[in-house]
Amino acid sequence: MLNYLLRRINLFVLTTLMLFAVVYAVTRALPGDLVSNLSGVRAPDIAQLAEISDTYRLEHGPIVGYVAYVNARLKGDFGVSMNSGEPIADQLLQVLPATLELGMLSIGLALLIGIPIGMLATLSRNTTVQRLVMTLTLVGFSLPVFWLGLLQIITFGIQFDWLPASGRINLMYEIPEFSGLLLVDIFLSDSPWRAAAMADAWAHLVLPMSVVMVLPLTIIVRITRFSLAEELDKNYIRALEARGVSRYTLIMNHALPNAMAPVLRVLALQLGPIASSIIIVELLFSWPGVGAWLVAALRQGDYTALQGGVLTISLFIVFLSILFDVVHTTLNPISRKEIYGQR
Repeated sequence: MLNYLLRRINLFVLTTLMLFAVVYAVTRALPGDLVSNLSGVRAPDIAQLAEISDTYRLEHGPIVGYVAYVNARLKGDFGVSMNSGEPIADQLLQVLPATLELGMLSIGLALLIGIPIGMLATLSRNTTVQRLVMTLTLVGFSLPVFWLGLLQIITFGIQFDWLPASGRINLMYEIPEFSGLLLVDIFLSDSPWRAAAMADAWAHLVLPMSVVMVLPLTIIVRITRFSLAEELDKNYIRALEARGVSRYTLIMNHALPNAMAPVLRVLALQLGPIASSIIIVELLFSWPGVGAWLVAALRQGDYTALQGGVLTISLFIVFLSILFDVVHTTLNPISRKEIYGQR
């Protein structure tokens, strides 16, 4: 297992270096001054020019410059915004919690709903229920995110006016910032209107969260359905049944935990599409996260902001993918056996 973890760490390091190499090469190829594209300073004076040149080793060629670029980015120096002049790292810290909150809640809710539905499709002897569940998941997987989001806004946000169609919370509430996660900050605040602010924050979350969760929900339902059915057909389940183990214990204590390993692996492979859907949802619902911030930077030609956002999102996806892979290997005894058998 230790060798496997070391290989995963090496994979993460190599992938990170390749990602930095691609972003650095694209940055050098962008129109405009390389000094400004790397640092974000549009018109540097002599002192700033010397400092930037020393930081990124501009006089030593692209290879040494790449090493300096990686060193600066790993230290948290993403430059400053070409438009506002604010450090990119500070802007990322402001918008990243909103994206994390939306993504984590959406995937968490998809797991809470998708696993029972997948179990229902597996355990039900009614073929109509099974076909209905599989058909609905296929439809949900095929629906364009932007179309579903616009439909939610028009129907529930405008026509019926049941839920807010934009923003993260009503501007009348001034929430003290502790963690950047709005729900956590509201919970930690001692304001007399905390309950009203919490209800308003959840109301703003319902529509974007219901759109983001569609993709992971359909994946979780389908993989749970097939993985659990395969697990229940294995010999160890039949042996436990012959010993008189109850059906509930068989499913909840044996089959379901083993069936979750493939769910995590497939979900890890879909982190990229899920991140893309989050970006679209943030645009549609004016959600102040990394996606909306990145698109705004693209429209304004803010190259340093684009670099920082792309690197942050990509590294986060790579890290989560490898983390899910490690969890899958930990949960799956067969994978562990294969790893231990390797030389």
